[in-house]
Amino acid sequence: MSEERPKYGWYVKNLILAFNIIGLFGLIVFILGLNLLGMLGVILIIISIALMGLFLWPGIGLAAMNIIISKDDSEVQGRDILSIIQSPRVLDIGCGTGRTAINIAKSLPKGGQLNGIDIYNVNAISGNSLTTVNRNAELEGVSDKTTFQYGSATEIPFEDNKFDIVNLSSVLHEVHDYEDKKKAMKEIHRVLKPKGYLLIGEWNRYSWQIILYTGILCIVFQRRKYWDELIRKHGFNILKYENFAGYGLFTAQK
Repeated sequence: MSEERPKYGWYVKNLILAFNIIGLFGLIVFILGLNLLGMLGVILIIISIALMGLFLWPGIGLAAMNIIISKDDSEVQGRDILSIIQSPRVLDIGCGTGRTAINIAKSLPKGGQLNGIDIYNVNAISGNSLTTVNRNAELEGVSDKTTFQYGSATEIPFEDNKFDIVNLSSVLHEVHDYEDKKKAMKEIHRVLKPKGYLLIGEWNRYSWQIILYTGILCIVFQRRKYWDELIRKHGFNILKYENFAGYGLFTAQK
């Protein structure tokens, strides 16, 4: 009998499937256009190229991104911060199935605890649920120092000045309304202890890596300057910015 393994799911799995189906239809239209003479063939080729560029490119790219992410869990966000705080309390917002949260929990020093919150939207991550993340934590051996519950970035269900570190991994771009982003930043500031640390990871719209992965879909992400200004405007001092193949990690302090 095979040993049960954690199930972290795929990001935007349904979107990837839909994009690849439409993109493959475009490929079929392209082949059809090549075999037709005259204006009809030209029109079909133009339409097919548009379909493949808009759908097949990001469909394949996002699938590749998921495969790469699932194989690379060596980088722990805030590893250096964890090492300087005794018994840190960490909040991971948008924890999903626990891929990042559990990775952080494994690096917690003695006495450290991690709380994770999420709205558990299954459209964002396949299999996303409170049951899944708790089971993953159990399988990874960190259930004793992790607690997961329902919660939103704009209404964090914890008291003021509770956490030493708040982490958000590719979460804030999902908060589409700018006013809600500001509300989330105010909530993060509220629950962080004085001198507490904020870690925000987001893809850079203009990095060649995200363009390679997502094509025109790169527009759903923001440029580095956007996040820099948002963080500074809400009472945080940015200590450093690190670029991991197009994925930018801001380390800031309250």
